This record gives sequence, structure tokens and C-alpha cells, in this order.
Amino acid sequence: MNKKILFISGGVLTTGAIVTTIVMIRRRNKRKRGLLPPRGSNVLTTNNNELPSNFQNWNGGNTYLSNAPRGIRNNNPGNLIFTNIKWNGKLPKEQNKDRRFEMFIAPVYGVRAMIKDLKHDIEKGKNTVPLLVEEYAPRFENNTDHYIQTVCKDLKVSKSAKLLPTKNTLRLLVLSMTKVETGGNYVSNQLFEQAYAMI
Repeated sequence: MNKKILFISGGVLTTGAIVTTIVMIRRRNKRKRGLLPPRGSNVLTTNNNELPSNFQNWNGGNTYLSNAPRGIRNNNPGNLIFTNIKWNGKLPKEQNKDRRFEMFIAPVYGVRAMIKDLKHDIEKGKNTVPLLVEEYAPRFENNTDHYIQTVCKDLKVSKSAKLLPTKNTLRLLVLSMTKVETGGNYVSNQLFEQAYAMI
């Protein structure tokens, strides 16, 4: 007899020897963002909302990239969770195809929102890599230590180094953290510059 186990918090559905990744259902402590779930569209994460006609995806088209990483299909590479914050370029709930995370009209707006969010967190005292990352990747459901190590390595700083919200620090944080969040190097220096100029 095969034992069927549904383990949602860890993001894995196991049936005998077959393992299928499913979306992680995340809980955040008063936060605006979450980690990237596994690739691909899933009934638990998407809905049938219609996109606006001026929507621009990561490739410059106007379709929903349902097989892309979640942060990319939502133009939200920082995986900011849906809130009442009125981000520039944010799609309203009735046009947002994701049930939990923000969607933006174009990638540059998602990068802009992440920059502003990181800048705000650093200014309010979350000024080390561990303090920033622990809000993105809580230890009870993520490999937070690996995330922290990756970002520290990319920034070439220690875990105790105090971060200042300078343009260069924000750029390095965005490039590193979106790489972890999306599983790829989707955010370029050029895209960062465009987004930063909009702040």
C-alpha cells in the first residue's frame, strides 16, 4: 500500500516514490513579501483575472508567462506579498492573476517596489544581511542560512556588516536576492538603473 502524504509548508507533495513540487502556502509576520514557490502555474496560486491590455511581461510581450518563476510571471522579482500599499505600477486585485503576491504592469515597477522596500527596511534598522533576509525567508519554512550566505557572498560582506541604503548597496542586494527568489539572473544592471531612476 502506498502511503500518501501532503506536506504543504515544505512545498512537496509525496505519493510513494513520485515527488511533485507544489506551491508553498506562506505565512508572513506582518510582511509584504514571500519566497518564490516552485516554477509553473498552479490552481492554488493563480486565478482567471484578466490582465490589462497594457500589461508587459518580462519578454516585452503582453501575455502571462504561466510557466515562468512566480516572481517573473508577476513582474515582481522580489516576491512582495499583496498589501494595501499603493505601489506605482501595481495591478489592482481584480487584475492580479496571483492569489497572494503583488503583480506589476511591467518588470521595472516590480524592481522599483523592491528597491523602495529594502531601502525602507534598512533605514528602520534592518541593516544587516541576516536581518533583511530573515524577513524574506523565515527559518521555520526556509533554508534561511543558505539565503544569508548567498547574499553575504554576493555583497562580499560579513553577517555583522552594517548596510547603508546607498544606490550601490541596494543594487547588489536586488541582484542577489532576486537571483535567490527567482532562481535566475533576471534583473540586469540596466533594469535596476531604470527602476532606481523612478524612485
